[in-house]
Amino acid sequence: MVKIIVNGKELEAPEGKPLIDFLREIGEHIPGFCYTNELDPYGSCRLCLVSTPRGVTTSCTLKPMEGLKIETLSDEVVSMRKTALELILSDHYGDCIGPCQDGCPAHSDVQGYLALIAMGKYHEAVKLMKEKYILPAVLGRVCPAFCEEACRRNLVDEPLAIRQLKRFAADYDLEHGPWMPEIPPSTGKRIAVVGGGPAGLACAYYLRTMGHEVTIIEAMPELGGMMRYGIPPYRLPRDVLDRDIATVMNTGIEVKTNTALGRDVTLEELRESYDAVFLGVGAWRSRKMGIPGEELEGVMHGIEFLRKVNMGEKVELGERVIVVGGGNTAMDVARTALRLGAKVTVVYRRSKAEMPANEREVEEAMEEGVEFMFLTNPVRILGDGRVEEVELVKMKLGEPDSSGRRRPIPIEGSEFRVKADNVILAIGQYCDEGFLNSLGIEAKRGKAVVDEVTLQTSIPGVFAGGDLVLGPSTVIESIATGRRAAIMIDLYLKGKLDKAKAVLTEPEKHIEEVLSDDDLYRVLFDLRPYNHWKRVTEKDYEGVERKPRAKVKLLEPERRKKTFDEVEPALSEEEVLKEAQRCMSCGCMEVFRCKLREYATLYGAEQHAFEGEGNKFEIDESHQWVTLDNNKCVLCGQCVRFTHEVAGEGVLDYLFRGFATRIGPPLGDKMADLRGSFIGELADVCPVGAITEKLPFVKPGPWKTKPVKTVCNGCSFACEMNVEVYDGMLVRASSIADSWNRHICDHCRFDRPWAEDLTQPLLNGKPVSWEEAKRFIAERSYALILSPDLTNEEIAFLKAFAERKGVTIGSTASGSPSTATLEDVRNAKRVLLKADPEKFPLLKILLRGKEIVEENYDLAVLEGPAEPLEVPTLILHEGVNAAGLLKAGVKGIPESEAYVVIGRPGKELPGDVLVIPAGVWAEKSGTVTNALGMELKMESAREGYSPLGLFE
Repeated sequence: MVKIIVNGKELEAPEGKPLIDFLREIGEHIPGFCYTNELDPYGSCRLCLVSTPRGVTTSCTLKPMEGLKIETLSDEVVSMRKTALELILSDHYGDCIGPCQDGCPAHSDVQGYLALIAMGKYHEAVKLMKEKYILPAVLGRVCPAFCEEACRRNLVDEPLAIRQLKRFAADYDLEHGPWMPEIPPSTGKRIAVVGGGPAGLACAYYLRTMGHEVTIIEAMPELGGMMRYGIPPYRLPRDVLDRDIATVMNTGIEVKTNTALGRDVTLEELRESYDAVFLGVGAWRSRKMGIPGEELEGVMHGIEFLRKVNMGEKVELGERVIVVGGGNTAMDVARTALRLGAKVTVVYRRSKAEMPANEREVEEAMEEGVEFMFLTNPVRILGDGRVEEVELVKMKLGEPDSSGRRRPIPIEGSEFRVKADNVILAIGQYCDEGFLNSLGIEAKRGKAVVDEVTLQTSIPGVFAGGDLVLGPSTVIESIATGRRAAIMIDLYLKGKLDKAKAVLTEPEKHIEEVLSDDDLYRVLFDLRPYNHWKRVTEKDYEGVERKPRAKVKLLEPERRKKTFDEVEPALSEEEVLKEAQRCMSCGCMEVFRCKLREYATLYGAEQHAFEGEGNKFEIDESHQWVTLDNNKCVLCGQCVRFTHEVAGEGVLDYLFRGFATRIGPPLGDKMADLRGSFIGELADVCPVGAITEKLPFVKPGPWKTKPVKTVCNGCSFACEMNVEVYDGMLVRASSIADSWNRHICDHCRFDRPWAEDLTQPLLNGKPVSWEEAKRFIAERSYALILSPDLTNEEIAFLKAFAERKGVTIGSTASGSPSTATLEDVRNAKRVLLKADPEKFPLLKILLRGKEIVEENYDLAVLEGPAEPLEVPTLILHEGVNAAGLLKAGVKGIPESEAYVVIGRPGKELPGDVLVIPAGVWAEKSGTVTNALGMELKMESAREGYSPLGLFE
């Protein structure tokens, strides 16, 4: 051991070990792609840099020496690592997430929940949606679907019907018992949420899921805000709104309705009684046109008109109604007035193409009989005490204004008049600046002034969101701000708000804090993860099959305009499942495991820091199990080195030289031509998703899985591995770097013996019920036969049962256990090999570099059943826990007239044979004993059936 100084702290380090290993073992952050402690240093990703008195160098090539001084996160090291990352990113061509997720204001995992919908997992889809937004049934009806605008199928045919798919899943969830989050124990912190609209409801929900106590203070009689009082029921039925809101309130949120801030309670009182306050009071003041006659009777404002109608108040309308405006509120007003019996004309100062209203809302209004006057604007309203006429002027379009739309200019002398009984102005809303100022909150241009990162107002502990901050916005935009505010309030309550702002602003200056604080890590990767996209055109998708978008037939216009019944019906389940298949899965399946994305987020790296020529390779999807995308490859060499130097199969190599270098099979071959036992391991050793596993689902998604440690039940090596689980789904197997075996073979990965479905009991080869099986066990005389598909704990239980009941017991295992240990195998030089490496693939790795001989050997490897030789002998039996059975003294098949077999019988038995399933392996916990005599622990990846219930 030698003494070295790491970041000013003196430590003892092993002299001959690469410095990178020591630093990672003691918890220092050392990024890197090309290094593995399994092999000597090779390659040059230039990320594991450290600073020494002699300059910056790679820690993978440096070994500890007495007195060595290093810094791992000096400004120079961080800057050089960031530059190295940006150079790598400059030729990295792929999508981290789907454009749909980027288009969504809440950045919901659209691709992930569409995959779940495609599999019929609707509750799970809603659960994933609610990670980023609430009220999915509402959004399934009223969301403008920004995700669809960003959908890549726009370059093929038509965008995916994401909004309708969301609606179907959300409605199913509500109808079949909605998914509800688990609420952690109370933190003791109390937050007042002022305003029960989408922003307030979202803020309250996410604060509640963090364990805080929340009270919503709402001025109106019911919750919902503009969703209830602004959106007509033909777009959003009130029962849907009520049930969706109930999923928020049933988390344990207190509510006080008919309670107005400034009237019934003051902000100061709230600040004294609560630990933080969120303001989501909306933008309820309507903009005026400032034209003569605006104060005449019969002139109304859109929001006030909708509020009265939606509250059931009687609204007197004349025969002819002019609606001024081009947004969604104007469409709601026009279509509502039409349903109240008026003849409605919408006046808009720009062209139809420039209307901000959702296109489908405009089309539906036209179908229902609403008339439109484009490039027209009111200049005055005429009448004797009440509206009689409106004077309008024709407009033309000039240069674009700040909104990007061409500025409307009045045409001189084009004035004309139209008869009207009512004029409803729907030209925008804003918050009451005077009200905000009276609270001591700064306001500007009709919006509350907040910190753009934290959403905190000018008053400490008071946050704001929704229309109050955004101006008139959509439900999803308001929800997104409410969730962000909840995150920031939680950080404020923990005293971490300022640090979080610094981290989100310049993450590369706070790497150490991010990596040492779970809250800061989560907020960075939640709100500012690195994302990368392809630059694509229609040409990139020429080969994609054209599939028509699922469409619903709306209620007939004549019926629609006479009723407030919902206009749009739902898709059928058959249509939903088919439509979900149109998703092209643009986002990377390895987005949650990609080290490049993680490092780029931490170091604030940019994709386009270095512009220049880039490679563009064809993606090889020919292999049944894996995909190779050289566009994402960073040439770290992990896959090449593993297949050549560890597995010894040599299935991939570097092709060509220089800038065009890529990874692949020998020239002329495709991935489909690969032959080996460790093809899937290439996906695990790849740090950037260039090689990905094809998951066996109808439509796999980039789900954030939880690794559960278990062992493979493919053979008696019992290799340690993880089962990656997502919400009860067994997604894939993955290797564990610090396991005794380190790598797992393709049988374990792709044959998936650990995920085999549970089947019925079989009596003489025919399925029987569980009751019949239980009766057989209770009434018949039989021998109990255990298989290696059982854990040591199950073996002990059944052995005790047999002794207690006087039942003869045996097993499908026979012969003797191994006498060789793992150390014996590692130290051996000359090996007698009498076992098939294709049947036991790990032998290829364990025996790599050893001499295979027939005599003078120091290790024997035999295939069981067998007896040990004079040298250390590794005996490989059928079944994962054969050694556990042999160690327990349970072996061989006794004679009997009938048998009860737990697990796979292995061979034909005489008489009546009842076979009881041993259970899904991934659902077991306990221990097994492998062929090397190691007792290995395993955890259950999900709850499941146990055969022991039949013997209690």
